[in-house]
Amino acid sequence: MNHRTAPMSVLEAFSLGGGEVTDLRTRALAGEYVAGVNVLSTCNRLEVLADVTAFHGGLADIGTALVAVTGLDWQELSQHLYAHFGEKAEEHLFTLAAGLDSMALGESQILGQLRDSARASRQAKTLTPDMIHILDKALEVGKRAHSETALDSVAQSLLESALVAGVAHIGPLTRANALVIGAGAMSGLAVTTLHRHSIKSITVLGRTLEKAERLVAPLGGRAVQWTDEALVRELAAADLIVSVTGARGTVVDKDTAIEALQRDEVGSKNKFFIDLALPHDIAHDVAELPHVRVMGLSELSRQFADTSSQETSSVVAVIGEVKEIIQAALDEEAVHRVAKKVSPTVSALREQAQEIVDGEYDRLARKLGGDVPQSQLAEIRRTLQRIAEKIIHTPTVRVKELSAEDESVDYAAALTNLFDLSKTPADKQGELDRNRVDFSAEGMPKRTASANHYVPADGLRPVADHTLDVVEPEFFTGRTMRLGTRRSRLARSQSTAVAQQLAALTGWRIEIVEVVTEGDVNMTPLAKLGGSGVFVSAVRRALLTGKVDMVVHSLKDLPTAPAAGIDLAAVPPRVDPSDVLITRDGLTLDELPAGAVVGTGSPRRAAQLRAARPDLDVRGVRGNVDTRIKHVTEGRLDGVVIAAAGVRRLGRLAEVTDTLDTSVMLPAAGQGALAIECRSEDADLSDTDAEIRAALNTINDPSTALRVAAERAVLSRSEAGCSAPIGALATIEGSTLRLASVMAGVDGHLQRVSHLTALPAGADGAPELSSSAALHAALRIGYDSADELLHILGEVPDTLAGSNAPTENLPGMVGGRS
Repeated sequence: MNHRTAPMSVLEAFSLGGGEVTDLRTRALAGEYVAGVNVLSTCNRLEVLADVTAFHGGLADIGTALVAVTGLDWQELSQHLYAHFGEKAEEHLFTLAAGLDSMALGESQILGQLRDSARASRQAKTLTPDMIHILDKALEVGKRAHSETALDSVAQSLLESALVAGVAHIGPLTRANALVIGAGAMSGLAVTTLHRHSIKSITVLGRTLEKAERLVAPLGGRAVQWTDEALVRELAAADLIVSVTGARGTVVDKDTAIEALQRDEVGSKNKFFIDLALPHDIAHDVAELPHVRVMGLSELSRQFADTSSQETSSVVAVIGEVKEIIQAALDEEAVHRVAKKVSPTVSALREQAQEIVDGEYDRLARKLGGDVPQSQLAEIRRTLQRIAEKIIHTPTVRVKELSAEDESVDYAAALTNLFDLSKTPADKQGELDRNRVDFSAEGMPKRTASANHYVPADGLRPVADHTLDVVEPEFFTGRTMRLGTRRSRLARSQSTAVAQQLAALTGWRIEIVEVVTEGDVNMTPLAKLGGSGVFVSAVRRALLTGKVDMVVHSLKDLPTAPAAGIDLAAVPPRVDPSDVLITRDGLTLDELPAGAVVGTGSPRRAAQLRAARPDLDVRGVRGNVDTRIKHVTEGRLDGVVIAAAGVRRLGRLAEVTDTLDTSVMLPAAGQGALAIECRSEDADLSDTDAEIRAALNTINDPSTALRVAAERAVLSRSEAGCSAPIGALATIEGSTLRLASVMAGVDGHLQRVSHLTALPAGADGAPELSSSAALHAALRIGYDSADELLHILGEVPDTLAGSNAPTENLPGMVGGRS
């Protein structure tokens, strides 16, 4: 957002102080798709530069952070924003650094502001290596624009522009007394500019006298300690007043200005106020007083708009030179991106060549034994290395050239495939693709793996490679099926595990199709979205329209109401349904000190945490599992509560410091279980749909399906969404189904109930878990539990109100807590 896209009234709301900038960075980083962030906040712009894993997801995370920090509604906010992605973002950043996007064409102040914001982000450790590189490049572009062209000679600062108008009101500057209100960096620039215009005298009024003296003493001016009396006295003596403070309220109101005019010895002497602050320092009604003129940022903005078309040919020529510098930098970045993409593959090829040389040398040395002197063996090794280097030299040079010339073809992937580099440890050089690279009909590479390569869910290793696009069966039966999933790392990991299991059982080739959900793109904070269906509806839509053949959900995210045309075809065996605690100092829940800050995005967890440890500071936090744990490791939280299943599937179980007992924390209904949906018989789109339903039935676990049916019945009967403060856990002991449930009232009070029921038994005495009678019993116990809880509490729990309402997403803390 800048002076071109938003009126000053909106820009004032976005004039963020240091704490608010920190808060915005922290909130943006808490998003699932934001890896790094830099915030530039000036009097006429707010720029958020972010390194994101996906455009829409990153935009959603940043938008949510902006809504939270400013308090503005997204619909009101979004009409003033612009967004650039990829190369367009680079071009905008370079243009910004050069001063071509400023209100005052070519002004150099923005370069210092950008440098300061980058330095602050570095210190806060919110920048990724790519962001550090691009910010350094932008600062280099800005510096070159001013040092290698005549940009400074045509650049007009806001203050200089205002001074031109000021002369018409107060006369020559050489006979004027100037007062600068404020002693910050902007005031320093004002003092320097006024001195350059040979103004008669300069006085700086600052709340810190030492800072004011440091600004003005070298130029022969006066420094005055700021008091109310001093403000009136100095206003009375001044002809030109420049105010540029960081105050959040008015500095000079109408009464103060009137008092100053009454003390003016001349009486009729004109006064010219220049207000460069945002929010404004000078009250608007001061301009109504006689002998007074006020020029603020709004008027300056209009003035620049009126004169922008009056550029001389020399100015146009200078701008052209600056744009050439920007374009050259963009070209260099394009080459840099290609080199960065290709370099791991080239390194892998050289490493493979070295491994071949080492292997052949070792074989030859063993064969020759002691018959050949060491000096000759050394020469043989050098010869082998030279041969290998000459063979691979041309492919490595050409792959870089071709990649730079034509980015539509993935030459790095082709090189990987041709030389079978998946067998080399290329990941040491940052190359993640150790699996075979396949090319689709469109020529785009897809990451593939065999179905027999999956890893069991031991919690120490990820369940499946979340970057895979295709899972190949060991024995292909000729069919390819598409499996839809959300785009998060956890969703893709668990979906890939299902794909590997299906490929192994059926011989199908499974393509993993990523679907963007409302939870990925909606700017409204998740708690306000209600939770139920936020991550499901788009995936289901892809299923019903035939884009995918089956979909995988976390069952706890699945709405309880049936969906037309869709069958819940399989609930695989459930993993640990517990919630776990990960703390910075390895402490358990009981060991956390009073006042420790614990994060969770769930009202259910928050209510139970507060009941177990009312002395803890429970904060709302968003983001994926990795992001939430990062808040702990980087000291923004003392601990975080996460579902054990997610931690296990991502292979981060070793970081858990406490598994919360169900007496303390009952999980969400269905937590730890997956749901696999396909089209129902009345919505069949092809002859393979019946075959898919049959295949999915083979991986369904009747015990898990029955237990989660009882748990979800509590939600269904309560008419509450999956984000409501309700927990439920069902267990089967012999022929008995036991259901423990918890519900929190608006006041945060918890109520727990426990019910059990007998399951129908077959001829052999074993419970018939798949029978309709067993399902009826499970639903009945869930309904009864919900009825009892609602009767005791007297209300349906509200996610957004009372003690269960999520607090602000992780606030802008710096460092950890002792």
